Amino acid sequence: MKRSSLIIKLGSLALISVMAFSLTACGKKNKEKKETKETEEQTTEETTTVPLIETTSVPVYSGPMTNDVTVSWGETELEAPVVRYIKTTADYINVRKGPGTDFDVVAKFANNMQIVVVASTDGGWYKTNDGFYVSGELLSETPS
Repeated sequence: MKRSSLIIKLGSLALISVMAFSLTACGKKNKEKKETKETEEQTTEETTTVPLIETTSVPVYSGPMTNDVTVSWGETELEAPVVRYIKTTADYINVRKGPGTDFDVVAKFANNMQIVVVASTDGGWYKTNDGFYVSGELLSETPS
């Protein structure tokens, strides 16, 4: 058997093993821990069930783009950057170059996504830390 063929087969086997382990680990709801206590007189075995805590991780947005639109609207800078969460019943919301639907879309944010806002506009839009805008109607102080 050629060396490259062997390497490919071993790599495939390793990948399949990792995937099988991941699927098995994801399917477990409880983790059981068995402890054995031994003394001179007796041996006892205790089983403790430890529930796993389910958490939701919220991604943090930090884009590499810069906004090339000149600000021609009223905008109030916040005292300090503030964390907000996207709240929508749709799959995503549009992030725009300016505070209004007539500006170009530059990105899309998913529901419950965490963003940082640094300013608000007179029209109810918020400026992200990267200089783009999202509608204030689609923001919440807490994730849903």
